[in-house]
Amino acid sequence: MTPCDRIRADAPGLVSLGADDPERVAAVSHASGCAACARALREAERLQSLLAAVEPEPLPAGAFERASAEIRAQLRREARRRLAGAFAGVCAAVAVFVGLARARSPAPADWALAAVLAALAVVLAAAAGRRPPVVLALSAAAALAAVAISGAGGPLAPSIGAECLATELASAGIVVGAVWVALRSGSAARLALAGAAAAGALAGDAALQLTCAAHTAVPHLLAFHVGGVVLAAAIASLLWRPPRPVAARPLAP
Repeated sequence: MTPCDRIRADAPGLVSLGADDPERVAAVSHASGCAACARALREAERLQSLLAAVEPEPLPAGAFERASAEIRAQLRREARRRLAGAFAGVCAAVAVFVGLARARSPAPADWALAAVLAALAVVLAAAAGRRPPVVLALSAAAALAAVAISGAGGPLAPSIGAECLATELASAGIVVGAVWVALRSGSAARLALAGAAAAGALAGDAALQLTCAAHTAVPHLLAFHVGGVVLAAAIASLLWRPPRPVAARPLAP
């Protein structure tokens, strides 16, 4: 690379050096006898002057701290709204399906297990937007744990199973809708929506612990209660469609 090539390529950097810097002094000395290099240095100086003229004013003291505090406050408000929506949705789902049931279990152990499942559903639905894979895994694990706790021998009971699946899917819809409304949001990630649906189905599982006539039959529980949680998550994921970006219209000539 010739000296002219180097000076023209590095002109912005050269003019930013101090006036007594050896590289700048050498470039200016060369440019005194080279019109092209002198023009390149003048243009670089003019560009630096323009950039200095539009340099933004420094932010006032504490601006970053105030912005950080506002972001944290916004995240806390969103977390509270998410928790409120999850709590309202789970309570509504359990109340509806237990209240409308023709018969309910009188066993205190069933009521205790249902309460634990409902509480887990609230926590998981509230966390679906932040940790969806964990929520999906824990929802299925909680349903399986309920089978291990209360399950015994028994039939598959497919006729009852259809009602159980419908209950869990409807419960999933209630919880997803409640969380969505609480957040005032029209969009959601696919996994987050699936996680909220799984947590909602777990709330339906809590209601079924009190209302399902086959809630102690392991084959029935695995196929329809645990299966309902998995199915709710799968359906929510498949039905979700991201908003399509609006194509930009070409400007009129």
